[in-house]
Amino acid sequence: MFDRGRVISAGEAALYVAEAGRRDGAPIVLLHGGLGGRSDFEPLAAHLAAEHRLVVLDSRGHGRSPLGDAVLSYRQLTEDVAAVLAALDLGDAGIIGHSDGGIVALRLAASGLARPRFLVTVGAHGSLPADDPTRALYRSVTAAGWREMFPAEVARYEAENPAPDFERLFEAVRAMWLGTGPDAYPDQSVRRIAAPLLVVHGDEDILVSRAQAFELAEGVAGARLLNLPFASHTVLQDSPAEVAPALTRFIAGIGRDGTAG
Repeated sequence: MFDRGRVISAGEAALYVAEAGRRDGAPIVLLHGGLGGRSDFEPLAAHLAAEHRLVVLDSRGHGRSPLGDAVLSYRQLTEDVAAVLAALDLGDAGIIGHSDGGIVALRLAASGLARPRFLVTVGAHGSLPADDPTRALYRSVTAAGWREMFPAEVARYEAENPAPDFERLFEAVRAMWLGTGPDAYPDQSVRRIAAPLLVVHGDEDILVSRAQAFELAEGVAGARLLNLPFASHTVLQDSPAEVAPALTRFIAGIGRDGTAG
């Protein structure tokens, strides 16, 4: 579905952007998670393409976008997305972000670099304290272990990236996951988000706890929380038919003034 696209410059990065769905539909920008790519959204896109213009990009280092020389951080990815949105005149598009893509969406809306019509975050951390067990999990995983767990995803990356170096990408992404400070997780800045927000959480997500999803939803005025039982971190890929009705209802309930109904 997202095999044909174009390259858009974001500073020194060249980001691959593809589209699907209705060209005249309300735009939704899709932001994938770490070590993933644009194809991760194909299961969900099948439920949204009939009514929406879907725009998806490979973040730097992922898919068909080279890593470049900048240090990978959530701040850098946020600036990359802002540059793409400006180039496409999509600063007010809706955004659906999974995992790292959701973190970037939160930072983007909190920063004012864009004013999205709505946000949907799926399996995304608003904050990650120093003692959070997820940090220990991130420290324990290796590039070799990731290759063993996700061979098809790594093979796809190596087949289509213009300068594939999975070990380098893995270390850059893991450093971003473990990052702290103003370039890392949005933390209390989420309280500045004015866009309607739907927080989607799989109840068996091993990275984001139920309490963290609740905390994020409570931290943004008017936010909604969808907690799906028996669902994992990859709920958009595993159970798109369960998520899509809630997304459709959430989007349909947003008024013309950008407020949730």
